[in-house]
This record gives sequence, C-alpha cells and structure tokens, in this order.
Amino acid sequence: MPQYAYQARNRSGKTERGTIEAPTTDEAISILQTRDLLVVTINEQRRGPQTLGLRAKKYHRGVKTSDLVVLARTLAAMTEAGLPLLRAMETSQSQIRSQQLSNALLEMIQDIRGGSTFRDAMAKHATLFSPFWISLVETGEASGQLTKALEQIALHLEKSGAIQRKVVSALMYPLILLCVAIIAIFVFTLKIIPTFANMFSSFGAELPMLTQLVIDFSNILRRYFLLIIIGIITSGFLISNYLRTKEGRWQFDKMRLQMPIMGPVFQGVAAEQFASNLGTLLKAGVPILHALDIVITTCENKVISALIENMKTGVREGRPLAEPLAQTDLFPPMVAQMLAVGEQTGKLPDMLGEISHYYEDQVNTAVERMTTLLEPIMLVGMGLIIGTLVVAMYLPIFKMTSVVKG
Repeated sequence: MPQYAYQARNRSGKTERGTIEAPTTDEAISILQTRDLLVVTINEQRRGPQTLGLRAKKYHRGVKTSDLVVLARTLAAMTEAGLPLLRAMETSQSQIRSQQLSNALLEMIQDIRGGSTFRDAMAKHATLFSPFWISLVETGEASGQLTKALEQIALHLEKSGAIQRKVVSALMYPLILLCVAIIAIFVFTLKIIPTFANMFSSFGAELPMLTQLVIDFSNILRRYFLLIIIGIITSGFLISNYLRTKEGRWQFDKMRLQMPIMGPVFQGVAAEQFASNLGTLLKAGVPILHALDIVITTCENKVISALIENMKTGVREGRPLAEPLAQTDLFPPMVAQMLAVGEQTGKLPDMLGEISHYYEDQVNTAVERMTTLLEPIMLVGMGLIIGTLVVAMYLPIFKMTSVVKG
C-alpha cells in the first residue's frame, strides 16, 4: 500500500507532519480529515533506499494581483469540474505562494466547515478581497453560478492588471531617465566643475558669463548641499502627509486628470475601470444601486468617486445614469452618450462592456504614443543640459586658444 508524507494543521492551527498508508491520495486525505486535520500538502513517498520528503513551499510576502487571479482561476476550474468547494479551496491553498493569502484560505476553510457561507468567510478578510469580489461571490452563491462568478472575477483582475502595468511601464522609463539625468548633473556639478574652476582661477582671466554662472551654481550647490538634501526630504515628507488628507488627495487626483500629457490617459483608465466594474456587476445580477456603491468603494480616484456618488443619487431619484456625466469633463463625452443609449435600449451592461473595450484600446494606444513621444524629449533634454555644462567648461579654453593663435 502506498505511503504518503503529509503536512497538516490541527484545530488549534499547529502544524503536524507525518506519514500515512492509504490506497490513494484521496483516501489518505479523507483519513486525515476524520482526525480533524486540515491537509496543507501531501506527497506519495517512493519506495527505496532514498525516500522523498516534503518539499518546502516557497512563500512571498504580501498578496499580488497574480495570486488572486490564480486563486479565482483555480477555484473556477475545479468547481466547473464538479469538485466540492471545500476540496477546491484546499487544493488552491496548497498552490498559493502568498503566505498572507494562504493563511486566509486556511481560516476560510475552517469557517466554511463550521457552517459559514463562502461569502461570509471571505468577508472576514476584506483587506484581501475587495467588495467587488465579495459581491460577485454572494450573487454567484445565491444564483447557483459560483463558477461563472469566479471566472468573471479572474477576467476582470487580469484586464485591470494589464492596463495598470502598461501605464506604470510607460511612466517608469521617463522616470529612470530623469533620475539618471539628475545624478549626472549632481556628479558633474559637484566633482568635475570644481576641478575646472580651480584651473581657471589660476589663470586670473575673466571668464565667459555662461562659465561663471555654472561655476557659481556649483559653488552654491556644494556649500548648501546638506541643506538642500534636508529640504528635499522635508518637502517630500510634508507633501506625503498632505496627500494623506482628504483635501490633499482630492487636489492630487484632480491634477492627475488635468495633466497636459498624462491627463487623457488617466481619464481613459478611469472610464475603462468604471465601465468594466459596473458592467461586470450588472451582468452578474447585482442591483444597480448596490453595484454603484461597490464601484465607489473600489475607485481609487476620489474625484471620480464623487462623480459616481452623484450618479447614484440621481438614479435613486429617478434620473438617468448618464446625466451627471454629461455635466462634467472628467470623462470623455462619448461615455455619457453611450450610457444614455444603453439606458434607452435596456442594454446597459452590454453598452458598458463596449465602453470598457473601447477605452482599453484607447489607453493602450495613448500609452504607446506617450512612450514614443517622451523618450526623444527626455533624451534631448538630457543632452541639452549636459551639453550646456560641457560647453560652459570649455569656453575659456577655446578663448585662450584663440588668443594664443592671434
């Protein structure tokens, strides 16, 4: 009879390890469950002089979007195949590489064994599972379509994560170039220019205006370098604290939507997220007022969140959903027009899906154009700054050379 090495948790949460003999893996798990043990991992041991033990499970800190996608995909696939929810959760828990999410799943499994619903067990971990998750799971359980709800969650997370990664990637390259330019300027100003300044002072000649300005800037930077660093750190700390306030967060979110180059991109992202979240919830059967509440709680931009709050108030009073959008420039005008058509034709969820697909493509195109535009601008800007510093240092040498030749 095969022998299995297992790792499990007892009712108190302590880890137990051991071996057990059983005809199959399922039988081994069933025997361990009768002992009130929650199986974490189980592997068949090979007979022979060298017996395989348990492989250490590699965890990482925090919960990534990819962890949640894997969880939703795994649960959907296994429940679709006919496995009971508890068995699907146990299998998923053994595959998750997030320590925090793995521990949460263990607690959820214990809660469900104690008679709790999947939705209630998930709601105890609101820091990991958003109201969007909980609402779709609740609707899926009530309608008997939990598998479909989990698939919708996975698709939504994948799409949202892809858009966010593209925007972040587009911003990272210019940011890296800017940091490199600042470091190069500091090194040039603090190390190279003083060497030239000492050489020029030994000549006793009058320096060109550009050279003198650069040397003066270098002297000021060297003299007050520590104060400048302290000022930068202090300013960063004060700005960070201000952004944590309600007014500061509002101003920052509003500024993001009105930026010259990135503003349209952020507007497109907001429109896509709004349409995607609301459309997914409505397709799952969530009432519109409750769906708007969930969209508000999941919205990161406070200005957009306030706009959706106005939309919810209007719907409660019997006004069209698109009316507040037509009175603001936070969303592109097409969003209000398409929402109005969806309401009039009774196909609002489908129209929201169309809006989401359209602005997903628009954001991708805008990010590509922005990246193409920013790269040469940053490179030219860096070249001009460094070139100006170099020319300023060599102007006196050129002047002396011309005097000698003359």
